[in-house]
Amino acid sequence: MNVIRLSKYYLLIGIPWIIVSVVGVTWMYRVVALEDLKLLTEKNTVTLSTALSNVVWPQIESMVKSTVNHERANHDHEQHIQGILQIIQTLLDEPIADLIRGTSVIKIKIFNLEGLTVYSTDHRQLGIQMDSNYKGNLALKKNKTISVAGFKESIRDYKQNELTERFIVSSYLPLNLKDNNSAMGVFEIYNDATDIYQQINESQATFASALFSALTVIYLLVFFFVRRVDRVVKSNIDLAIAHDTEKEANQAKSTFLANMSHELRTPLNAIIGYSEMLQENAQDLSDDESLEDSKRIHSAARHLLHLINEVLDISKIEAGQESVWIEYVKLQNLVDDVANVIEPAVQKNNNRLVIQFDDELDCIKTDAVKLKQVLFNLLSNAAKFTENGEINLILKKEGLWILIQVIDTGMG
Repeated sequence: MNVIRLSKYYLLIGIPWIIVSVVGVTWMYRVVALEDLKLLTEKNTVTLSTALSNVVWPQIESMVKSTVNHERANHDHEQHIQGILQIIQTLLDEPIADLIRGTSVIKIKIFNLEGLTVYSTDHRQLGIQMDSNYKGNLALKKNKTISVAGFKESIRDYKQNELTERFIVSSYLPLNLKDNNSAMGVFEIYNDATDIYQQINESQATFASALFSALTVIYLLVFFFVRRVDRVVKSNIDLAIAHDTEKEANQAKSTFLANMSHELRTPLNAIIGYSEMLQENAQDLSDDESLEDSKRIHSAARHLLHLINEVLDISKIEAGQESVWIEYVKLQNLVDDVANVIEPAVQKNNNRLVIQFDDELDCIKTDAVKLKQVLFNLLSNAAKFTENGEINLILKKEGLWILIQVIDTGMG
């Protein structure tokens, strides 16, 4: 009986598993998306920094060098540095503003090798000395771009506007000289990625919802399958206990077939009888519409009764074979019966059934019930996928064969 508890254990484990999976996968999705954002920003940063280097670096290269090489012992050292910074600021403000206008860049700084801020679009930061933990130092040491993403509560852009609650990707790019490829400073560029960050959050929420829905559906399908397995196992156990002998099993089968035969055949025979009575009444009253409906009921009920008789044939079930009952059938009458049964389905989608019947056709040898079922299935399918169209049933003779076609104007 331990197997029967499988669905209960699955139910207890499944829901936490879904939650953990959704949280884990969406967290990975977010990490990958933010990492892609950083890499894309780095790529743009390198491109922009190259442009800045080509445009502005030749103008300030020697001045930046002098901020490093100037003797600190000189009494005019501070005054010298401040003078250079003012000149660099005057030279760079306009070209840098032109270069970054219309981009996501909101702030640019340039540092010399000693971590001194030699230029910043935020003029208040000119001359500030960075500490040893400054990310630019790591970029210089590794000689590669380093990017860091995160929120800043307050930041001033190059237009001197105060921005709050922005998601910023800060990139630190070593500024290499052309002659010996040694770094002389660091470009620090702040990119405003708030809009992209919000898009990532929104897509993450959408992805999480879709993933949760998908996992829930899969979980429910598997859960119902497990429940079904439980029930099948339990049912097999109950059947093994209830039918421990061959005599009891055969008796149960016979009883089942007898009950089903009675339960299904009796109401169908009643329907056939009532439909025949309705036909007689309609004929007496000359009610053509009711007569036509009653004929359809009668034809459909007889067709269903034939099918049930086949299914409930005990000898066929025990033999495990499908028998074919070949007889002479008047093809016109068979087609009329099928048309009467299928007509409501055809009219449901405002379709029209057209029957093209070869005059040479009369009686054929076939299994009437199975041929009716084949035609009914084909016409039902055509009626289902056709709207405001035409369904053609074509029967014609080709040599020794009879060709039956169903053509509709529905979906291809």
